[in-house]
Amino acid sequence: MGTSGRQDWPDFRAVDKAFAEGDMTALLQALGEPGDFPRAPVALGPGLGENPLEYAIYWSPVAFVAELLERGADPSRPDPAGFPPVIAALSSERPERLKIIALLLEHGADVAQRGINDWTPLHYAVAQGDLAGAALLLEHGADPGLRTRIDHCTSALEDAEAAGFEEAAALLRGALSR
Repeated sequence: MGTSGRQDWPDFRAVDKAFAEGDMTALLQALGEPGDFPRAPVALGPGLGENPLEYAIYWSPVAFVAELLERGADPSRPDPAGFPPVIAALSSERPERLKIIALLLEHGADVAQRGINDWTPLHYAVAQGDLAGAALLLEHGADPGLRTRIDHCTSALEDAEAAGFEEAAALLRGALSR
């Protein structure tokens, strides 16, 4: 029985430890050897969600994120809370976040996938003041002119200009002129 008292939850501590240590064998054992892992949703435990890639983005070594992607984790899996994988990586504030974002993009993540506030990852990077993240996204084809479809329907460039984030605005203008 898991730590929540529910028969159907895996052991939270074992799952969390396996993610933190990047131990695939221990993770699969703690989860009860789920089929189609990591492509199919799997109950990771109370408060852990059901997306192994998302949890790994926040808590696992970069090599473990890469292993999940190699095993078929979807780098563009929608997230009901508005944090699909690339936006989740941008939000993590981990020192390795750029490596994780690059891995996601190399494995086919949608550089224009919408998330919270209908933002693309580029909108999110601008909102976070993440110039390095914005540059990486542009290198992978992010469109600085793409607008949100709600609220003020702004582009990442317009958001950078409105926020006075001049370094990002200059970078985005340069990308538009190519």
